[in-house]
Amino acid sequence: MIKSKICVIGANGFIGQHLVNYLAGSGYEVVALIRRGSLPGFDLKGSLKVDYADVLDLGSLKKAIPQKSIVVNLAVNGYHPTLSYEVNVKGLENIIKAGKERQIAKLIHFSTQATKIKRKGVYSKTKLLADEIVKRSGIKYSILRPSLVYGEGEKGLVGKIMKLMSSLPVVPVFGDGETQVYSVYVKDLCKYVEWLFANGDGKIYDAGSVKPISYNYFYKLLMSHKGKKVTLLHIPVWVGIVAGRVFEFLKMKNPPFYIDNVLGSTQEIICDSRPIIRESGIKTVGIKEGLAIVFGDNKLKVGVVGLGKMGLLHLSILKTFEEVKILALVDNNPKLFKTIQSMGIEGNYYQDIDEALKQERLDMVWVLTPTFTHVKLIEKCLSKGVNVFVEKPAALNVGELKKLRMLEKKYNKIISVGYTLVHTRVYKEIKRIVDSEKLGKVKKFLISYEHGEVLSPKKGWMFEKAKSGGGVLMNPGPHLFSIVNFLFGVPKIVNAQVKKIYSEEVDDEARVILDYGVFKGEANLSWSVPGKWIAESKLIIEFERGEIKTDGRVLWVVGDGKGEVKKESDLKPIMESVVFNINPDANGEAYAIENSLFVKAVRNNDKKLLISDLEFAINTESIIHKSYE
Repeated sequence: MIKSKICVIGANGFIGQHLVNYLAGSGYEVVALIRRGSLPGFDLKGSLKVDYADVLDLGSLKKAIPQKSIVVNLAVNGYHPTLSYEVNVKGLENIIKAGKERQIAKLIHFSTQATKIKRKGVYSKTKLLADEIVKRSGIKYSILRPSLVYGEGEKGLVGKIMKLMSSLPVVPVFGDGETQVYSVYVKDLCKYVEWLFANGDGKIYDAGSVKPISYNYFYKLLMSHKGKKVTLLHIPVWVGIVAGRVFEFLKMKNPPFYIDNVLGSTQEIICDSRPIIRESGIKTVGIKEGLAIVFGDNKLKVGVVGLGKMGLLHLSILKTFEEVKILALVDNNPKLFKTIQSMGIEGNYYQDIDEALKQERLDMVWVLTPTFTHVKLIEKCLSKGVNVFVEKPAALNVGELKKLRMLEKKYNKIISVGYTLVHTRVYKEIKRIVDSEKLGKVKKFLISYEHGEVLSPKKGWMFEKAKSGGGVLMNPGPHLFSIVNFLFGVPKIVNAQVKKIYSEEVDDEARVILDYGVFKGEANLSWSVPGKWIAESKLIIEFERGEIKTDGRVLWVVGDGKGEVKKESDLKPIMESVVFNINPDANGEAYAIENSLFVKAVRNNDKKLLISDLEFAINTESIIHKSYE
């Protein structure tokens, strides 16, 4: 059921992103206003509309604010000597003007505890003036003054401090660090905002903890989660103010800190949250419990290396798993980070695995990079006690496969390999029929793959044998041979005819005879089939009393004079609990299942729970390497 329409101004900030996600996930119709040219940092889900507006442009606000909506104002400029006034005061006046014209139901205005300090900077002065403007506006309002807000995400205080701890041996603290603050978990703050939709008209509420903590204590809690001792460097207040003046004089766009940071963190205030706690009845978490949620203390910590197509696919799935927390996102192309962020995926970004392993306490890493990088990345992860999921094929050659087996044993960790097709409903059902001998013993089989992908010479790592290990046999061949291994095991004898058509270094076509002694199979592969724009796979198995055919989507079974057609949706999945299917036409369910099984195996420290463990991959890829001999 869709609830009230809510307009969030400043939706791309730290609190804004969390609020949009919370409200959209709670069934509200949300209009998230961000500045033109920026990408949404929140999840694009539910009844959510993204629109573009600038608080300094009255016309854009009049167009974007929905009629009779509840408006939450999070737009702010914290510390700029002139822009703070423009955004915090003039921008608010524009919101009120546009709100009156759009007949908004209520304005929930975010203020700050800094309005209470004696020695004020530009931020606290402009926010106090803004509060008075709201009170005199003549529209229905509530004002919320949060104290120290913390939560997940790189834009938040925790994310910024953790990055500082990672890059410096010391963390600067103004004054003696004993100034008292009242922490509030960002998702509890979102609950307060929701409560204010129908309550607290004409009131100003403090939002924070009942009992205060010092900055020193807060930093020490963060250190305990980081697992790294960092020295707190206490900087005299006057030094901080002088430095802030210098930064202003130099007109630095992004100075290390502003004068308002110094003033706000060194003056005592009283944040009385008892009224909103009492009136709302909302139960909030304490700082220790909140940080445990932020750092996912009870969750498996995940890193993903390679943020290309496969990275996006696996991240979309992992994001839905309650038992994992994505901490590290690794790619040497920083431009991809914004794309990931726009998907609402939180995590710290790194350009190499070494830094990620150094800074994060990871339990699992997904290696989704080109084949020639696999072994080195896997070894680095295993040596740090991290379990690894790697996309197929696991390695370039037999020597690398043997090394992976040795590394897995040496470090006593789990390696899972992304052989997706063996996690599908169709091949699970075929294996059941083969193993049960329902149609008798296997007499022969034919498996094939055809695609018109390579119809001229191509460049790239996939077409360099030293980096890919081979052509059509190595990619997409592993998918076919994983099915062969899954259903029949490793053949006794492998004979192959491998052919180059357009590629200079790698194979474009292959015909492989697989001899099991009591029966034979044939695998035909080509990625150089003219007109075959969509890849097509087929499997035909002849039994003593029947036959099976499939294209991976539909299963035709003939036996005992009867014919039966089974669609994939008619069959039971391997795991009933996995319901996420990112793309039904591209084995989305199977990707979710292979990821879920890996998580379960790591949680239980039992690789027997896997279908495609390292040994399965070694057996599968041994068929390919025998084909090249």
